[in-house]
Amino acid sequence: METLYKLLSDTQASLFVLFQKTWVYHWNVVGPNFKEFHDLFGAHYEAMFEQVDRLTEHMRYLNIKPVPTLTRITEVSHVKEANSALDAMGMVNDLIAGHEKIVELLGQVAEEAEAQKSRGTTNLVDDLNEEHGKFIWMLRSFTQ
Repeated sequence: METLYKLLSDTQASLFVLFQKTWVYHWNVVGPNFKEFHDLFGAHYEAMFEQVDRLTEHMRYLNIKPVPTLTRITEVSHVKEANSALDAMGMVNDLIAGHEKIVELLGQVAEEAEAQKSRGTTNLVDDLNEEHGKFIWMLRSFTQ
């Protein structure tokens, strides 16, 4: 179970950083597609806030303590913090990369959860994976 716990902690920290990055980009996006990006980023960070809470509460059910500080969250995260130098399309591409990393981590959690027969964990990460796939699709639509 130790491997599953580590994967869940890393995923929770990474998801929190992606949530915060999306929120920062929501505040700071500018340009001709401001309204579309602002609204999309807003919808995404609101959904991710709920995801972070849902995942963290599941971790507590499994008796895993979440990463306790912002400093430690950024150290553990596989997603980098927001880049204030990016333009709108740079933000979109950065968020795509972040969601792809979350999908990768969720896949690792699902494999380990299946091996450990942690059905609730498998179901939860499958739901989150589906949501992040949708986020990727929506963001990629702006790049084509």
